[in-house]
Amino acid sequence: MDESSSSPSSIPPTQAPASVSKRISKWLKFSLRWGVAVIGIWWVISQMSILDKVLVVNGSGVPVPMTLAEPEAQDNQAMFRVVGTAEPVPRDEVINKPDRKKVQVEGQAGEVKLLGLDIEGDLNREPRVERLLIETPTGGRWITPSQIAGGVYAVKVPYPRVDVGVARLIRHASSKNLYFLIFAILIFPLTFILTAMRWHELLKALDIHIGLMRAFTLTMVGAFYNTFMPGSTGGDFFKAMYASRQTPHRTRAVMSVVIDRVIGLIALIILGGIAAATQWNVPQCRHIAIACGVLITGVVVGVTVFYQPFLHRLCGLDWIIRHLPMQKQVQNAVQVMWIYRQRPVLVLLALLITFPVHMAVICSAMFSGMAFGLPLPAMYYWAIVPVIVLSGSIPISPQGAGVMEYFAIRLTETRGATVSQAFALTMSIRLVQILWNLTGVYFVLRGHYHTPTETEKHEVEVDMAAAAV
Repeated sequence: MDESSSSPSSIPPTQAPASVSKRISKWLKFSLRWGVAVIGIWWVISQMSILDKVLVVNGSGVPVPMTLAEPEAQDNQAMFRVVGTAEPVPRDEVINKPDRKKVQVEGQAGEVKLLGLDIEGDLNREPRVERLLIETPTGGRWITPSQIAGGVYAVKVPYPRVDVGVARLIRHASSKNLYFLIFAILIFPLTFILTAMRWHELLKALDIHIGLMRAFTLTMVGAFYNTFMPGSTGGDFFKAMYASRQTPHRTRAVMSVVIDRVIGLIALIILGGIAAATQWNVPQCRHIAIACGVLITGVVVGVTVFYQPFLHRLCGLDWIIRHLPMQKQVQNAVQVMWIYRQRPVLVLLALLITFPVHMAVICSAMFSGMAFGLPLPAMYYWAIVPVIVLSGSIPISPQGAGVMEYFAIRLTETRGATVSQAFALTMSIRLVQILWNLTGVYFVLRGHYHTPTETEKHEVEVDMAAAAV
């Protein structure tokens, strides 16, 4: 007899490749998630500074970054005191960062490098470019907007003259505007209370009665574990797992968590879309409003197709559902969807409860922005915070690190905010949530809610996969 075939350590040939493939997939996902986070945060930090900085044009006409020697310099002041120079630097030698790399100058072949701009007026209200500093073989030269091809220069990103540093932001938040930061922290717990109420009602519709306090407890448990999971929705896995233990209707319990999350995202899109539409004249808000409109239209079309038998057959949805794997879970998920179809008032109530949840998050972010002195109008937060929060829900990095920062920078730079200020906004959104998420440790320890085993993970993953399709 062959010894290798009878050895207890031998592994069936079909089992080993599957195990190796699973480990490789796991490590690839881990590397991708942390890679996005590390690269994104590294890029943001590389664009930031501890102290306030300005771009000063030297004798050759080349802008040089210099550190300010005064703590509260403003864009509109006449003179700037910088480190390394005895005399203050006049305003016309301190310039704004360019919003693009190259420009086409009238009468010249090819584009030339743009070194900086001289912007006047309110950066939030029709900023006006007075001069442009372009590169020459000997340094830099000023030209007027009329010398640009076409005779007009429309600034896309009006960078401020003073690049506000981290030290100034902390100083503002800890002394001058501390009460705003306190408001930002204290308003956030409302989100957990209302979310638990919404989920409790969705569970009752499925004949799952776990009690409002238990629903709140599981919400806090999910929030605690969410702190350590990729994206801002990882805690839903734990809610689904522990809820499924409270009832024989396991797939229904998992579906309630999925539907709860979907309703939350739909409400966030609606709220952000409406707020953006009221600021249609702002290009970024106009883009957000259009994107939200497209997404909501897609949801309406998808729901209509799902609940109309004729459209079911026309689109071949029936055939697709019948040929999906895990048919038992799929059919249970379909049944849950039809149960909610018979409870439109309940679903509408769940949607309405969600709006105050997101309003609390937006207000918390707005108060944080005010604490750090961001130059953003109050209404602008209502359009951009839903986008930033939604981007953080994408489970490709821990707590949306790197992803939220990217969207925050792109959405705030056009209103005169610096990278440091955008980073402060995203970190305040993230840290306020993490602060309250960590209070869930009380419920975790009190109820002995441990992390799931591999078997438990597999069971919930199967149900959530069925819910997803």
